Amino acid sequence: MSSTTSSVRSANRTRSLCHHLHQPLLISGSSPSSSGSPPVGGSMDEGSSASTSSSATARALDMFNRRGSVLAVVIAGNTAADVLPPSAGVPSTSAVSSTSGVISADQPSSTNSDNDMELFNEWKPPYPRLTAYQDCLSVAAGWGLGAHPNGLDDKPTGASQAQSPSEDDSGDGKCNELLASCPAFRNELGWEPTRRLALSRHTFDMAHTDAHECETWMREHSASEAGILEDVSNVYLGGRLCAARQPKTVIEPQDIGSYYYRHCFISKNHIEYLGMDDILGPISVSMVREIVDRKESYSIYRMIIRISDQKTIRVAIPEEALSTPEGTDRATRPLMRELLEIVCPKISFGTLRPSIQSPRVEELIMKIDEQPIYTRYKVGIMLCKNGQSTEEQMYNNEESTPSFDEFLDFLGQKVTLKGFEQYKGGLDTRGDTTGTHSIYSEYQAHEIMFHVSTLLPFTPSNRQQLSRKRHIGNDMVTIVFQEPGALPFSPITVRSHFQHVFIIVRVHNECSENVTYSVAVSRSKDVPPFGPPVPKGACFSKCAEFHDWLLTKIINAENAVHRSKKFATMAARTRREALRDLVENYVGPHQNEGASKIASRFLGGSVKRKERHNPKPTNHVLRGALTWLVDVHDYSTNQRVSCVLGVAQDWIVLLERPSGTVLFSTPTHSIIGWANSDTGLKLYYDHGDQLLLRCYSETCTDSELNELIRRLENVTKGDEAKEVVLRRLKTTDNWGFHVQDEGVVTDVDMYQLAWKAGIRQGSRIVEMDSMPISTLSFDKICDQLAVSECVRLLMISPSSDGSPRRGCEDPNCPAVKGIEQMLTPDAFAKQPITSNNRPNVLSSASVHDNMCTLLNPPKCLNRAQSDEQLRSPLMDELNRKAPLSARESTNERESSELVRIQTHLERTVQEKRALEMLAQQLRKQLIQERQAHDNTKREMERLKKLHEKK
Repeated sequence: MSSTTSSVRSANRTRSLCHHLHQPLLISGSSPSSSGSPPVGGSMDEGSSASTSSSATARALDMFNRRGSVLAVVIAGNTAADVLPPSAGVPSTSAVSSTSGVISADQPSSTNSDNDMELFNEWKPPYPRLTAYQDCLSVAAGWGLGAHPNGLDDKPTGASQAQSPSEDDSGDGKCNELLASCPAFRNELGWEPTRRLALSRHTFDMAHTDAHECETWMREHSASEAGILEDVSNVYLGGRLCAARQPKTVIEPQDIGSYYYRHCFISKNHIEYLGMDDILGPISVSMVREIVDRKESYSIYRMIIRISDQKTIRVAIPEEALSTPEGTDRATRPLMRELLEIVCPKISFGTLRPSIQSPRVEELIMKIDEQPIYTRYKVGIMLCKNGQSTEEQMYNNEESTPSFDEFLDFLGQKVTLKGFEQYKGGLDTRGDTTGTHSIYSEYQAHEIMFHVSTLLPFTPSNRQQLSRKRHIGNDMVTIVFQEPGALPFSPITVRSHFQHVFIIVRVHNECSENVTYSVAVSRSKDVPPFGPPVPKGACFSKCAEFHDWLLTKIINAENAVHRSKKFATMAARTRREALRDLVENYVGPHQNEGASKIASRFLGGSVKRKERHNPKPTNHVLRGALTWLVDVHDYSTNQRVSCVLGVAQDWIVLLERPSGTVLFSTPTHSIIGWANSDTGLKLYYDHGDQLLLRCYSETCTDSELNELIRRLENVTKGDEAKEVVLRRLKTTDNWGFHVQDEGVVTDVDMYQLAWKAGIRQGSRIVEMDSMPISTLSFDKICDQLAVSECVRLLMISPSSDGSPRRGCEDPNCPAVKGIEQMLTPDAFAKQPITSNNRPNVLSSASVHDNMCTLLNPPKCLNRAQSDEQLRSPLMDELNRKAPLSARESTNERESSELVRIQTHLERTVQEKRALEMLAQQLRKQLIQERQAHDNTKREMERLKKLHEKK
């Protein structure tokens, strides 16, 4: 017997996923936590609570009067037990306090202040299903997420912030032998957990952690590298493996969408509008019409809206959504007005005027857009010897040491400054006034110049060593190299407004083949967390993996500093002044606005404007990200998180409110299916990992959910899950199907129980008795099927060709077994070959679990060694068990035993030869994959050079 999930959805029609008007209205007086997470609790006096409640009630009534309809109100006091069934494997939430507060349909699970709530409601896009965003930052800007800089603070920043007497932050209390706890700083020592929104074996086995500790949590590597949602360069650089197989060491993207104007506007006939808004400041709007499909006459309008406080919205709107009839001239002010009403109605269109026709306008706009892109970095390095810990002691180390030189040679190349033509980092390349040599490195199109303390000029009479500090003290990121015996470092010993991140590296077994490096990181509390995370134990060998990890950490650190409030405010001020100059000097004259303006000026009246019709829905699939307001269950903190969901043709992302941080990202090809349940919409991806979310709607209907499901059907290869119930009379009866450890049905007996219920070969079981398969081992699945007389399965049908739907193309992916620290192809190629002895036989049936064993087999034993080893363990065992008379005589039993042993040895030799042949085949495959990887890398470099020349 089988029943489709469509029947489940029809049963849910009476219970909308948005929360209805008859639910109780709760008012919260608690303030948001510093980390932006829901408040865990707090104590307030009754008067304060009452006043806050009354003011919140007044605001709610005022909103009702202004909008003419009551927004849907939800109770955010639900714990994970309310969201998920107990069998889903979610820990008990008795000790977890969840959010309490007024949460409307457009403000779910929010713990923002009143100003943040009003600001968010102001920036909510009116037509999110017609506005296709090009990148994650555009989604955040369109929904009003992210920091809103409002001027520089008077208090110190960087390392000097720790010495400020007004600073009441005592630090996070985390310390070890490398790093001491410091006020206003956050330490990363290597046991910080990774925040995951999806339910998998990692989150299922994760111990519960309080929400207030999320400040030091790290994001998943797939979320950290999320940036572009619509790739307009038409160069596919992605992969088809699951997230666990992707490289963990990734450079977190900057505003890569800044190249949107260069790719889609420069070479085409586009329109620029400029203006000065009384509230928003200087504004620039670019618009271009692009024909997507000439056969179907399908076109889109691409727009870039630049607002002074670092908001940039890059979108595409379908032409068929506009009210202007087909065939008319659309390069007019009415067209621009209608487009702005769809994308960003906060802008007063009356303040905008066309720009003058000049190449200088394009140059200035391109410079404004690409301002936040950094490819050059200067980083300080200080030597900390035995017994040292202070800034002054490290600056006064006149000479280097062998271990320090070894680390510098490993970090980059030593270059002669005189005549050096690449990135100088502020060093003198003519007169050697800043030293004769320095350390320089290039990594993935990024240039790094290191300011090494021992290579900078030393002044014996100057204890502060200002000639060194004027370079290192102005660097945002500083590496502190500790030799054995050095004292724990603390940023409080450093006086600098620019040094925001310290990476401490301590050497062990220096100048030997077994040299290793321990790592710890300390960042200013205003700097957001950045990857790659410090691994547990944080001890690296001197290899290419550590080199790439360290350089990536340095690049991400400086990019994170630029996202801190101080530098974001400075960048916003620079951008505002550049836009102001553009508006004041390059705007064109006023255009005739038609009959309304003539009537207003000469007739003393006005012509009635034509009513604006609501945009028409589009039937075409937009490549950019359409957005939904959702609540997502965070399995790491066991709480619900309010997010903005973006579903593009290639990517699915979740941005946290109100920070705008990307918490989840996955390619659409990884989606294998979805299910609409009582708890919400479940998305299954990769190996059956589960994402649970709820759509919110002001109309209290399922329209938002239906549109989301329709979008998933258009952009993914997944399918809606079906529920199948199997019953057998006895536990000894056969179910009639076989299943793999990731839930793929491999074989079905015809006309048996499973066959009659609709189970076919290639189906994927994602839940069994409400237990997600992604949290169960293969043994647990078998045990559950063995003891159950009735089993309820949630299945995803196979694809049209009968193959199972896979989020990862590798059918033997080690991630199925819950292995997280697996070797990616790049990491495997960089791993040094060791001479450790490996076992001769496979420990499991998976080839991937024994890849390293097969590629590094032990040396073959010669004849004498084989005889000795065969004779020693087996014959000694027989001799110990047999009496002396039996050892001296040769009877039939001994002969049969020897024949059995010989047969077993021959079988073992044959298995060994088969494994050696398999290892040889795998070596050939690895060589071919390496060659393909090198070819792809060279092709990428060639394309990059061609792009730079253009």
